[in-house]
Amino acid sequence: MSRRLCMVILVLSLFVSGMLAECRAQDQEAADGRITKVKCSPAQFKRGDKKPRPLTKQDEGLRLKAHDEVQCLGPDFIELLLPSGPKQIKVEDGLIVIPPIDQDPLYAKSIADALTGYGLRGATRGRAADSRIFWPSDNSAVVPDHFEIRWAPVAQKIELSILSEAKDFTLWGPAELDGKAGSLKSDAIASALAAYKAKAANPALVLTLTLANSSDWEEVHFSLLNARQEQELTAQLDYWEKHTDGLALRLGRAYSYSRYKLFADAAEEYESALSSAPESRYLLEDAIQANRLAGRPSRVKELQARLASQP
Repeated sequence: MSRRLCMVILVLSLFVSGMLAECRAQDQEAADGRITKVKCSPAQFKRGDKKPRPLTKQDEGLRLKAHDEVQCLGPDFIELLLPSGPKQIKVEDGLIVIPPIDQDPLYAKSIADALTGYGLRGATRGRAADSRIFWPSDNSAVVPDHFEIRWAPVAQKIELSILSEAKDFTLWGPAELDGKAGSLKSDAIASALAAYKAKAANPALVLTLTLANSSDWEEVHFSLLNARQEQELTAQLDYWEKHTDGLALRLGRAYSYSRYKLFADAAEEYESALSSAPESRYLLEDAIQANRLAGRPSRVKELQARLASQP
């Protein structure tokens, strides 16, 4: 390989990695608002010094930054989710400039938190690349009634156990299962988790998966919500139900679930959001990230293929 060709490859790799880093940064950045519905046509959007571009159904879910400009130029409306709540923009409203979120908003703090906390800094990135355990993912939280174990199917017996984080108490197991099954949902496990939650001061747990007749094993750490967290989550979900609907409701509920590391529940909300706006590239990206955190690699691949096929 010639030196010139090596240099070209190096430059291209740096360029592509830079693009990917920028895309990841954009995907995780906070917002000052979001577009939740585009029914107006024509409509346009402008950011910074760039030329205005048309807004379409594909832009539903677009994260807006302070000083972005949005305008409805025809019949019907554009709906935005702003810290003050959902806002419809019609042609008579003229050009709308997105305001920055106040540092200490006295209005609709739940919406402001959802917009600025979109990236969920410090949240788990989901299943490790080499982990056999899909769900629960490391550092996630679960609800006993909905609890399910999912793993990469293997053509041999496996052994599963759930222990306290200190490993001084076994909630369930060890149980031998057919590794080809790939998942387990059990009333006995749900009951054991609920009983432990009712009496445990620290609801942190460990799931272990061991290949039968070998020393090959791995573990993930997860937790149950405590009473205070459950109350806070319920209050947030009630807020979204009372003050939003449609796509804004789904995005708000998804954020609240994600905030408490209930990634499986958040993924369901993002899937519902995507089904209500199937043309949206931005909601596809949200659903991919949510399913990654929820340990659903097959669904991630489906959505990535769908994203790649978009113009």
